[in-house]
Amino acid sequence: MSREIVDLASLDLSSDVMTDAEIRAMVPHAHEFRLIDGVCHLDLQRGILVAYKDWDEDPWWARGHIPGRPIMPGVLMVEGCAQASTILMKKHEGWDANRFIGLGGLDRVRFRGQVTPPCRVHFVSEVGTQSGNRLAKYPAQCFLDGKMVMQMELLGVLL
Repeated sequence: MSREIVDLASLDLSSDVMTDAEIRAMVPHAHEFRLIDGVCHLDLQRGILVAYKDWDEDPWWARGHIPGRPIMPGVLMVEGCAQASTILMKKHEGWDANRFIGLGGLDRVRFRGQVTPPCRVHFVSEVGTQSGNRLAKYPAQCFLDGKMVMQMELLGVLL
């Protein structure tokens, strides 16, 4: 899965397509662990969502990862993609927005670059396969400046 889900340069990412309240209703994470600042593209017909997170020059994780050379932890790239995928799963699969989707597994995780602040990171998710009415496997990718820096497939479990 080294292909990009979507060419970000081909999309208008200049405005949000969901309100903050809509995002909060679907992604219950808060404070430091809310990794979605906005959703700037949602195409339910093609099954693609693009969300973003803005990091300032001194994000909460920079003090310890890595002092003097802050690099966004890979697990936060994974978590951001998982949160973006949660929104897409609930929108596309019609899953109850109030139900929690847990992370059931990861496959084919590859890191292809570094994320250093300050920056805007894009999390891209694509509709994958659904198994029954509780499991879905979605490809997801993380981008910095239009370049893919992480890719994976994640298994979401409706709890």
